[in-house]
Amino acid sequence: MAERPVWISLCLVCILRGGDLNFQFSDEQMLLRGSVAGYLQRHYSFEERRKSLANGGFRPEIWRGFAEELGILGAVFPEKLGGAGGGAVETMLIMEEFGRFLVLEPYLESVVLAGCLLRQAGGERSRAMIEATIVGNARVAPSLGETGSRYRLATVATSAKSEKKGWRIKGSKTVVAGGALATHFLFSARTGGAVQDRDGISLFLAERAEGGMQIRDYALIDGRWASDVTFDDVLLGPDALIGVPGGALSLIERAVDEATSALCAEAVGVMQAMLDVTVDYAKQREQFGKPIGSFQVIQHRLADMLITIEKAKSITLMATLSLDAGGTDRPKAVSAAKAFIANAAKTVAQAAVQIHGGIGIAEETPISHYFKRATVIEGQFGSAIHHLCAYADATEYVGPRLRRH
Repeated sequence: MAERPVWISLCLVCILRGGDLNFQFSDEQMLLRGSVAGYLQRHYSFEERRKSLANGGFRPEIWRGFAEELGILGAVFPEKLGGAGGGAVETMLIMEEFGRFLVLEPYLESVVLAGCLLRQAGGERSRAMIEATIVGNARVAPSLGETGSRYRLATVATSAKSEKKGWRIKGSKTVVAGGALATHFLFSARTGGAVQDRDGISLFLAERAEGGMQIRDYALIDGRWASDVTFDDVLLGPDALIGVPGGALSLIERAVDEATSALCAEAVGVMQAMLDVTVDYAKQREQFGKPIGSFQVIQHRLADMLITIEKAKSITLMATLSLDAGGTDRPKAVSAAKAFIANAAKTVAQAAVQIHGGIGIAEETPISHYFKRATVIEGQFGSAIHHLCAYADATEYVGPRLRRH
């Protein structure tokens, strides 16, 4: 018998552990999805998005619409903090629609990832930042990666030394998604321990205008912007510390898991949009006097795309519903989902471009933009190999393809 691919085994294990699979969205959740989809249909056409790309990839009126008309900047925050009291499922529905329309605004970074960090850390300044985020006045860019850290969240060389006037910060953060649009940076720094120790990592919040910070903004291949941030002996006030000193890693891991699950939902939206666009193209494009959609080989390819997307939806829902699980269940579910999604996004994107032919890589066609976003998603928050290894570590299993030397 042929060896079963590792990612299939992960999917089967997660689905079998999921228990009751009869899941239905509530009326309120369906209304939320419809509201987001309707707003984006009115304001986020492909041409409007291209104009936005030419102007830095951010439209203030759209962000205000998210806050005032839709209220989604507060959808996942507790009511006591001024939010709507939603949760991971609401985030999943929002992010899937964002994927369908290739939304450029930093919702994933500022609301999902930074929001989770601030919510867990607590304190007056965290509360103030959450309130400012909900009304659209603040955009916080989580800054967790460093040169050479890859996806290892505990690899932190940036240091924070306590002084009479506050905290002295030295170090740098790389590929800070949403950094070019940020009003604040929420970053990890060491208040103790060695570079790769789990203990000794703390969270700090700095305004963009803080003296001494050097910020270099640049565009990613999908049109979004990121930044490299250097702290050259930057002195921050005593209130810059967010949460308990030295114990931030578990908060960071939880927040990154939530953001990874949300990213998987965005990928589902991207893949579904690619399938829809490709089906329409296959109905219109003719070869030998017939639409190419009538050819069996194209039909099989489209069917494979559909099956892959349906699997992606299921495993993303599984990860979303596992975010409150204890022990290793949460990170295992998230890693299983991201490992599958990374491969699925690549498979669906390549099939869509191949069916389109040469026009599939033209800047003027939507499919090329979906392809670029899918390519970035493939590696964002960890590649397939990274998450397969993380899953193996969590289950104390080392398979033949994952063995480390």
